[in-house]
Amino acid sequence: MKRFSRRPGALLAIALMLASLLGAAIAPSHALAEDAGYSADQPPALSSTRALLIERETGTTLYEMGADERAYPASITKVMTALLVLENADLDDEVTVEEHDLDEVTWDSSVADLMAGDTLTVRDLLACLLVPSGNDASYVLARYVGGGDWHAFVDMMNQRAAELGCTDTHFVNPCGLHDDNHYSTARDLVLIFEEALKYPEFVEIAGSSTWDIPQTGENEARTLENTDTLLDPESPVYMGDTIVASKTGSTYDAGRCLISEAQRDGRTLVGVVLGAPMEEDADGVAGSFYDMRELIEWGFGAWRTGEVVRLGDVVGSVDVTLSSDGDKVDAAATTTIFATVPADTTIDDLTLTPSWSGSIQAPVSEGRELGEVSVALGERQLGTVSAGAAEGMSLSIPAFVDWWITNNPTSVMAILAVCVVALLVVIGLVAVLRFRARRRSRRQVATPQRRAVARSVEASRLRPPAQSRGKRGGGHGRHL
Repeated sequence: MKRFSRRPGALLAIALMLASLLGAAIAPSHALAEDAGYSADQPPALSSTRALLIERETGTTLYEMGADERAYPASITKVMTALLVLENADLDDEVTVEEHDLDEVTWDSSVADLMAGDTLTVRDLLACLLVPSGNDASYVLARYVGGGDWHAFVDMMNQRAAELGCTDTHFVNPCGLHDDNHYSTARDLVLIFEEALKYPEFVEIAGSSTWDIPQTGENEARTLENTDTLLDPESPVYMGDTIVASKTGSTYDAGRCLISEAQRDGRTLVGVVLGAPMEEDADGVAGSFYDMRELIEWGFGAWRTGEVVRLGDVVGSVDVTLSSDGDKVDAAATTTIFATVPADTTIDDLTLTPSWSGSIQAPVSEGRELGEVSVALGERQLGTVSAGAAEGMSLSIPAFVDWWITNNPTSVMAILAVCVVALLVVIGLVAVLRFRARRRSRRQVATPQRRAVARSVEASRLRPPAQSRGKRGGGHGRHL
């Protein structure tokens, strides 16, 4: 099995050799300091003219330089080509290379050495497209997916770019060969790349340092080598398993270009650099690879992704009145904020703006909903959290009575009037009861005496007087 390498034209090879020698003499050192104490406000200096680095999970932009400026994407174009193939073709289909597929392949193109009559699966053609960046494979796939016309495929590319939200992208061919009307931006290229990353097959192929191709027609079995030095174990900028997928690009007009996805410790970054110098250093490494490595290391070292506000974090306080437990209650977060922030960020660095104003009245139960708190880091809004009372606050009865009297004077006068009337009624009732009691007492004292007199009178009425009886007894002989 023979090893595959790109087949540059003779003039290009000579030019690159001279540029490499010149670059080795004047290029600055790109040594990466280990444990360099990265700082979010000190991004690396880049040789590229445009760049963008984002954190995929939160969509946070960590670094950008000319990210919306128009640039030539070179072979990063092939990410869109691969995306359309993944969306519209069966990877196990077999495709035969036709003679006219190679008509547009220029002498200075990077190729996969395809020949007319070769029959490959769509999967292997994607490997020829992405690993050695084969322009020949791009036209074969474009013709196959485009219904026999690669121009129709380019129309599909532009339509798909618009659907993805690209705002300044236009394709003229499926490979990225220079054309003044073939352009994009760093931000648009990230949109396309992220869509392609949704396909495991793309990640597998674009993240492989090599890819074995079986014999195809007159071509012997061979091993394709990736043009990304970050994937090369023998390269001084090799990043091991950190690089998940990538695509290179280079033309004299575009400069060196590279787009990559990197993962570490559960975090994922996507970066793109455009317009780096063409020359390579003494190790055969171009500036785009150093730029990408330094951006990725800085992104992982200077930033962190996680909960910047956790459940129970104190995010403010609320004034409380009429409480025997104090005059404030802490507002504790009842929801969280997940964000990407500089690695040394603490909650003290955040700007917390509550939705409430003024005070609340005791009693306050623990967990009582207080409102929302807007959370910002500098001018960047991170989100909002809900907040509740961190503890309960009891009501002070004396304070409540004093407050009520102070704030309800009319009601107080009415109550006082009612109290006076009630008091007078009570006094009147007491006087009547006392009067009746005295009368009853007098009656109870007089009754025995009256009864004695009554009995005496009654007795006197019933008993005849003694003298009357005697006189009547002395006249025995009188008859009537």
